[in-house]
Amino acid sequence: MAKQTIDLGTLGGADGTGDSIRTAGAKINSNFDEIYANSAMSSQITITGNNIKTTLTNSDLYLEGSGSGVVAIPNITIDSNITIDDNRIATTVTNSDMDLAPAGTGSVVIPKVDINSGSVDNTIIGGTTPAAATFTTVTATTSAVLDGVTVTDNKISSNASNSNLELTPAGTGKVSFAGINFPENDGLVGQILKTNGSGLLVFQGHSSLYDNSFIEDATATVLGNTSSAQVIDTWSLSTHRSVKYHIQISDATANRFSLIEANVTHNGSSAFISVFGGVDNGTGDGSTAYDSLDLSADVSSGNVRLLGTVNNTNNQVIKLVRRTIKV
Repeated sequence: MAKQTIDLGTLGGADGTGDSIRTAGAKINSNFDEIYANSAMSSQITITGNNIKTTLTNSDLYLEGSGSGVVAIPNITIDSNITIDDNRIATTVTNSDMDLAPAGTGSVVIPKVDINSGSVDNTIIGGTTPAAATFTTVTATTSAVLDGVTVTDNKISSNASNSNLELTPAGTGKVSFAGINFPENDGLVGQILKTNGSGLLVFQGHSSLYDNSFIEDATATVLGNTSSAQVIDTWSLSTHRSVKYHIQISDATANRFSLIEANVTHNGSSAFISVFGGVDNGTGDGSTAYDSLDLSADVSSGNVRLLGTVNNTNNQVIKLVRRTIKV
């Protein structure tokens, strides 16, 4: 119902214009009836001074704009401690915390944050110089993946296909394994790594590195309980043409010790050997029966073999140095 206005007339009712007392009273009653007919105003909302509150037990108080309108409150205080002013939310009680707590499994989501002080898990935030975070312990019960590296038990591996596992120190620092420090730069072609005796590996040229030959050593035991020729050493006939041997023979049982030289070469199908320069603790020039081992050579399954036949019943311990020359 629209508001009803009492017609007062032009001369205060003396000229018979305007509403009668009865009509005016009826309009007054109708206006009040409409006000009291609003149950919210009459039974749920009370306005006393600057206090607006609901009258129903445990009922909420809603403020709602119409259409695109909003409820505009310049400054609001919540629970006597939280104040919202413009774009600022602050506590009003001295030294009180500001707690943001989600419900259940929810999270506090902040798209962008600027934290100037305080701490996160006892780690201080702020300061004039940015610094990396520090962790006392990182524990993974199965494995941990850090970018392209996987750490499992005592194994560190790259998890990107065909990628290198790189360890790079900072500045003049070294990559160190069990106290052995590696050089930070590569050496020259053909150089080798050697220790300086103080835990540092350095690149060093070496006189025993050749393009067409190799120097190696080996050991073998030739049994003395058989008259068969036994294999002492082998090398590929397709890779190497010749070998020069320095051979030490030890027969500790018979107290026989000797050092001889042997040259071996091949033509692709047969091997040829020359034994010379022998010295031993016995008599003779090395060609007598006092020599405890007879040497020979053959070709078998693509390899040249150095063979030895023991001329007594004692085991012979062989230690040799060989220099192989490529085909």
